[in-house]
Amino acid sequence: MSSSGTPFHEMNINAYDDDFYFQQMQSQYAARALQQRRDADRYSANQHKSSSLKHSVNNRVIHKHHKKESKITLKDEEEADEDALDEVEFADYVPQKLKFGIAHPDPVVENASLSAVSPPDLGDDCLNGIPSKIIKNGNLSSLQLESIAYANLRFSKRLPDGKRYGFFIGDGAGMGKGRQLAGIIAQQIGQGNLKHVWISVSNDLRFDAERDLNDVGAGQVTVLPMNKQDYKPLRLDRGVIFSTYASLISASKEKVKRKRIDQLVTWCGGEKFQGCIMFDESHKAKNLFASGSGAKPTKVGQAVLEIQRLLPNARIVYCSATGASEPRHFGYMERLGLWGSHPGAPFPNFEVFLDEVESRGVGMMELVAMHLKQQGALVCRALSFKNCTFELIDGVMDAHVERVYDRAAEIWDQLRLVLLELFRRKELKDPFDKPDDDDEDEYGLVTKKTQNKTNHGIFWRYFWGAHQRFFKDLCVASKVPKVIECVEQALKEDKCCVIGLQSTGEARTADAVEEYGSVMDDFVSAPRATLERLIKKTFVVPDLNNSDDEVSDNDADVAMDQAPLGRTRRSRRKAAPEALLSTNIRDKEIDIDSENDDLDDDVRLEGPAADGIELHRTKIRKMTSNGKLLTGVVTSFKAPFYSVKMENNTKATFTKGQIKQMIYYDDDDDDDDD
Repeated sequence: MSSSGTPFHEMNINAYDDDFYFQQMQSQYAARALQQRRDADRYSANQHKSSSLKHSVNNRVIHKHHKKESKITLKDEEEADEDALDEVEFADYVPQKLKFGIAHPDPVVENASLSAVSPPDLGDDCLNGIPSKIIKNGNLSSLQLESIAYANLRFSKRLPDGKRYGFFIGDGAGMGKGRQLAGIIAQQIGQGNLKHVWISVSNDLRFDAERDLNDVGAGQVTVLPMNKQDYKPLRLDRGVIFSTYASLISASKEKVKRKRIDQLVTWCGGEKFQGCIMFDESHKAKNLFASGSGAKPTKVGQAVLEIQRLLPNARIVYCSATGASEPRHFGYMERLGLWGSHPGAPFPNFEVFLDEVESRGVGMMELVAMHLKQQGALVCRALSFKNCTFELIDGVMDAHVERVYDRAAEIWDQLRLVLLELFRRKELKDPFDKPDDDDEDEYGLVTKKTQNKTNHGIFWRYFWGAHQRFFKDLCVASKVPKVIECVEQALKEDKCCVIGLQSTGEARTADAVEEYGSVMDDFVSAPRATLERLIKKTFVVPDLNNSDDEVSDNDADVAMDQAPLGRTRRSRRKAAPEALLSTNIRDKEIDIDSENDDLDDDVRLEGPAADGIELHRTKIRKMTSNGKLLTGVVTSFKAPFYSVKMENNTKATFTKGQIKQMIYYDDDDDDDDD
């Protein structure tokens, strides 16, 4: 609603071509938001004073600028967008039109521009179907009840093509979006709609959905996991089908493929279906209209759009804290009514919407959100960080963790050198190298594809990907002791603790359970599992699980000692030896076939004499990571590495090529050659 009282959807779309009008409208909304914050008087005096002064100055500058020029430049517009991102303001939030229900347990805020818009009025029947005891007992807070009420209001309206309007929950983390979805389903069950679909990103979230349904009084509803069903017709008369986005785009492996989406639509009953379709974490479909030339839409985005069109009477709910960070991300949200031929649509089609909003930047995105709220199609609230403190804890790595990290870095460096040398000798087959018939072109020249094979580009991408995962998991693991210490102290102070993990290593644990059983005598090491998988992918590792092989007791004891964490004592005896990683870290020499007397003759010829390197005489210079220049002497050779004793009494290993690049003089040379 503009300051003059004209609804946003009734404004002439051609008015957007007038930059002065656009900027003036922005400043008016900012002024209204500022006045609302002043009236609330919930922020501290210093914050209130500085923010009001900033907005006052900014508004005067905008009006003064337009008195001199009627058109702003593109550079000015981009700077305004950057300023808008840096100066996001929030206002305290309470439901404006819903006057009952228990308040949310935590303070909640809303973007200041959204707070300048009032949602539509709610009728007395807006919460019909919700048991009164659920409202009275506070199972749903007033903010959550508000979402349910506005979703019910939107479902009662139709687009010109007959499809039912949809609703968008854009609340941030901690607002209970899952419980709001469960509340919407519970209300529809109370109104007689007994079939519903819940689509999310993980099968594990089914248990959260069941918990939320139980909390809102719908615990008797059956939640059927889609991934556990075959492709035959679903046998469920009433309840909730829980599916992931991955399941939604899956199909059978038969010659005549059967699709999950068709199976789901058949269960719903096609156009007669009036239940809910909950797109939880709906941002998974945001790339329906991919950016960049040649980019293709994602299968998830296409499936989400298809099921909406196949079920025109379904009650659609989009739910995501990051549903649309760019205008093109709105592409799959057809049911919001932002484009179309109906009178309330600001844009005639999605292409015009995309062009207009992208050309206007952040300010226009805010206007779109304000329009959706004014229509009752959007709620977008977040927990307040008022009075919250932030502390960054350093020094979580003790001496033991530092040693483990250093040794791990040495192992990966040695592994890289081994692979380089073995590829150079052509003694190791690239696991990603597939034979092709087009290694040469029609003129007999080596193709670019073959050159990429020679460089082993795909393998090294795999190598460095595993390297990154290894050290990420290692860094996460190194923080665990300090996290436990902080949590124990917080619990003593009667505080609630929430722990967020970048990576849980759950996939590695599941693999270990599948391979070795569920009885564990230690934790599963995710970093070690990553390294093992790389080695098994690259090298031919003896399989001690084969019953035809004879394994002595001594070999079994060694395998037991070297088994990775998480394996059971029973299965450790079956563990494969890790000959490649029998690295002597203290001496920094790799033991590869050092005790094997059956080395090939050509390997023996590639020793110091063949390489022109004299042991205990050839000297090198090496620049350290901190910029210090160290001198060392070559002391020994264990194929394919030379061992060098540095002047700081440490040992390092290098290949022949590295040694030759670092040689600076021999004892037999004159001093002038230094």
